[in-house]
Amino acid sequence: MVLRDNIGIDIKYDQKSLAGYKLVRPGQFVIHLRSFQGGFAYSTIEGITSPAYTIIDFLDKSQNIPEFWKELLKSTSFIASLVTVTYGIRDGRSISFSDFGNLKLNYPSAKEQKRIAEFLQILERAIALHQERLDQLKQLKKAYLQKLFV
Repeated sequence: MVLRDNIGIDIKYDQKSLAGYKLVRPGQFVIHLRSFQGGFAYSTIEGITSPAYTIIDFLDKSQNIPEFWKELLKSTSFIASLVTVTYGIRDGRSISFSDFGNLKLNYPSAKEQKRIAEFLQILERAIALHQERLDQLKQLKKAYLQKLFV
């Protein structure tokens, strides 16, 4: 989930049409049109989304760690399990929310969810640092190549 101002596209809309939109809060998930390809969208921000999307939240927040579920709901094994609850063909596929509610998911205790989420966040930070260093090295290589062939 991203703010409209941060997507780099000037989207025109009528202010009146926003009345029917759904409120999305941090820690909630949105079942979007391509969920069967990329998992569910996790929101870290408060905003609105089209009424065409379904917003899901936990009934018992004390037993569910959103950061753990963010990773699980975009994992390849979870996305593969969505095949049983999607209908339509190709890009027109949709998720049946009522069937989604019947999916059987195995998951650990809240304590273990928290530990897994923390571990994955450490990995994400390490990956980001390495990606930043890789980008710097690519720029350095580009600069050397430019000087080499001047």
